[in-house]
Amino acid sequence: MNLNFVKTFNEKFGIKVFATFTVFIFVISSSFTAFFIHHQSKSLTDTLIKNGKLLAGILAYNTRIGVFSENKELLKDPVDGIFQQEGVLEVSVFNLEGKILKKQERPEIRTPKESVESVKGDEESSNKIFEKLKKSISPFYLEGNNKLEFWSPVISGSGYSTEESLFFEEDPLQRKDRIIGFVRITVDKEILNKRLNTLLLNGILIGIVFLMIGSGVIYLVAKKITKPLNRLTEGVKTLGMGGVVEKIPVETADEIGKLAKAFNNMSESLKKREAEKEQLEGQLMHTQKLEAIGTLAGGIAHDFNNILGVIMGYTELALLDIPEGTSLQLKLDEVLKASNRAKEMVNQILTFSRQSKQERKPIQISLIVKEVLKMLRASLPTTIEIRQNFRTGLAPVLSDPTQIHQVLMNLCTNAAHAMRDKGGVLEVSLTDVDIDSDAAAQHPDITPGRYQRLTVSDTGHGMDRAVMKRIFDPFFTTKGPGEGTGMGLAVIHGIVKSHDGAITVHSELGKGTTFQVFFPTIESKVTAEPEHFAPLLLGNERILFVDDEEALVGMGQQMLESLGYEIVARTSSIDALKVFRTQPDKFDLVITDMTMPNMTGAELAKKIMRIRSDIPIVLCTGFSEVISEEKAKAIGIREFVMKPIIRQKIAKIIRRVLDQEKEQ
Repeated sequence: MNLNFVKTFNEKFGIKVFATFTVFIFVISSSFTAFFIHHQSKSLTDTLIKNGKLLAGILAYNTRIGVFSENKELLKDPVDGIFQQEGVLEVSVFNLEGKILKKQERPEIRTPKESVESVKGDEESSNKIFEKLKKSISPFYLEGNNKLEFWSPVISGSGYSTEESLFFEEDPLQRKDRIIGFVRITVDKEILNKRLNTLLLNGILIGIVFLMIGSGVIYLVAKKITKPLNRLTEGVKTLGMGGVVEKIPVETADEIGKLAKAFNNMSESLKKREAEKEQLEGQLMHTQKLEAIGTLAGGIAHDFNNILGVIMGYTELALLDIPEGTSLQLKLDEVLKASNRAKEMVNQILTFSRQSKQERKPIQISLIVKEVLKMLRASLPTTIEIRQNFRTGLAPVLSDPTQIHQVLMNLCTNAAHAMRDKGGVLEVSLTDVDIDSDAAAQHPDITPGRYQRLTVSDTGHGMDRAVMKRIFDPFFTTKGPGEGTGMGLAVIHGIVKSHDGAITVHSELGKGTTFQVFFPTIESKVTAEPEHFAPLLLGNERILFVDDEEALVGMGQQMLESLGYEIVARTSSIDALKVFRTQPDKFDLVITDMTMPNMTGAELAKKIMRIRSDIPIVLCTGFSEVISEEKAKAIGIREFVMKPIIRQKIAKIIRRVLDQEKEQ
């Protein structure tokens, strides 16, 4: 229990203040009470002694004739007058020889043991008192356990010629020879004790009242101080536990009020930071999720591209041996079309994960939008009205037309799907906007600058907040089976991010949805490049072809031989290096895969170039996180090709590399 009290005392500021000031007030009140009692006790004692001496003097004055004549009748009245005074126990009158002339006392005061109480009982003591009185002339008193004795000499009449002589003594030498007797008054000390006890009780009561009033005032003051401090403490604890704290009322303008105001400001700031933290955590989780899925997608794309390469390569080779117009040729064309669609799907996955590089050029988005809307009009029901709103003089955007087409088609088809039951309005608008720092702060992935804003809105069924949080997640869809894969908006998100842009969505249930896509603009002008189809380029040079997939090696060798080249194929990078080292001058070109066991294509290229620095090398990959086109060309590789390898494309690349080598 003592430990609990000490702990509470140490932890409670209010208790410390209350206890400290209570002790302080107790000390002050005790000191004041002690001083008051001491002062009043001394005052009462002095008053009693003064009154006793005065009574002794009056008795001596009034009994001088009776003492002189030793007449008891003359002594009776003065003695009775003094005996009637409060607290007087005994009155005695003596002649000069110590004989009692008159004595009056209370019956209960006489005891055998009290020698001082009776002159007869202790003549030796009485004689000493008489001698003292004869010498000092002045009244004096003796103090016993329960009584006070006041003695005074009786002076002959001439010594008391005036009343003032009772209070103002004459010269002792003049009075000494006129002493004719003595008087004694015994006063009970009980009256003094009662008064002292009453005084002590009153002093203690005054101290207690003062202590209680002072403690009450201190308690109220301490409570007034600690109440806002306790609120602040509870508020800090609540904030520490992640709770919500209401504003603490600012009741004063002093330091405590300023502290409460500062706490309220801190609380509001923490609420804002907590909201920002939750938003950033959500964005971080979303980004990490996309990165994880992107990494998975990249690995899948690598293997899938190898499979597609075999399918597409052998299909193209088969088409070379089949006459046009035959049923088999048509079937193989369909296989090739399906393979191309699969290739586009892989590109979508890589685009979503932002791990593929597209060829970009300055384009006018408005031209693509018009083309998409014209195509959609033919496929959408008449219950859906299409509106377009384009500003003139729009700045160009550096992008791939296919990606812009993909973004717009996806957004418009989603909008049309939301209105397919009841119809509505599909509106597409384009405008240039300036994003300042305040607007950019709402989109962590965007920087201040000039952007082109593509807005696609519909009046469909809308979305709730739960759906809006997940619409950009891969494979998340609200469509039924067979109606959507859940990759559309995820791919759009990847495309927009790869352009250093931003995409926002606003939707309400029953009121429709609005997407806004921001693409950074450029100052360059749009240059139209006419399309032309070049004939298939052939050659007769000797090529070292390396890939760890046997099916790809067999297909690649046949494809390149069909273009007229002499091919040396290997499925091991180590074997390929040995072959090249034995006859480095016999090869005109090296085509190698990137991802291979024991030695990657980049490492093989470096070692080959150490043997022969002028040999041109083409690096192929379905997906790789460790190398890009920039890194490949930095180490001396001439071309960087993404799988699957298409016959028309690889023929063009081989001829470009070999012709450049001949020109050098």
